[in-house]
Amino acid sequence: MRKLLLVAVLAAIAPLAAQAESNFVTGTGALSASAKLNFSVTIPKVLFLQVGTGTSYSSNATVDNISFAVPAGSVGNGTAVAGAGGDQTAGAVTVRVLGNSGAVTLNNAVTGPLGTGVAGNPTVPWSDITVASAPLSSTTGGFTNTGIAHPAFNTSAGGGTSTTGTTLTATGGLVRQEGKWTFAYANTATLPAGTYGNTAGNNGVVTYTATTP
Repeated sequence: MRKLLLVAVLAAIAPLAAQAESNFVTGTGALSASAKLNFSVTIPKVLFLQVGTGTSYSSNATVDNISFAVPAGSVGNGTAVAGAGGDQTAGAVTVRVLGNSGAVTLNNAVTGPLGTGVAGNPTVPWSDITVASAPLSSTTGGFTNTGIAHPAFNTSAGGGTSTTGTTLTATGGLVRQEGKWTFAYANTATLPAGTYGNTAGNNGVVTYTATTP
């Protein structure tokens, strides 16, 4: 008998448990009934870094090549040589960062000075690759276009990560900043003929990294 009574009670309350909130009122005068819904929106953490050719908010495998051709009569005379290549041309590249979880830190990593692959030959130190930071000629909607400081190259013999990174401060939890980096070759040393860098084996690849909490 007790068993049958329990089944009857569960059957009576089951329809109520399955319902959303409801409110039933009755009476002879003005009536008011209310019911609530809970809403939530989940935003994922995102981080976007573009250095050179890129596609906004998407991955793009294009790697730009920045090259310097020293005039024959100017080898090692200390006159800087402008670059060629880059998505902005003339040795200049777009830099764009988007992050939505606080400050973003930019670093770069190199594997050593630029070499030719010829044992015993001199190399080009990363200190001879100069970088000027500036705003882009036009601003992307929603971004702050004031330029982004370039993190210093690691000039040690074995290379490595930047000794000092560039920190982009978040405003309202967001970083949306862009600018342009223009590279030049300082041309401070008289060197043997050859192409220095250009390949990973000759330490010609720079890897830029953005990190966020």
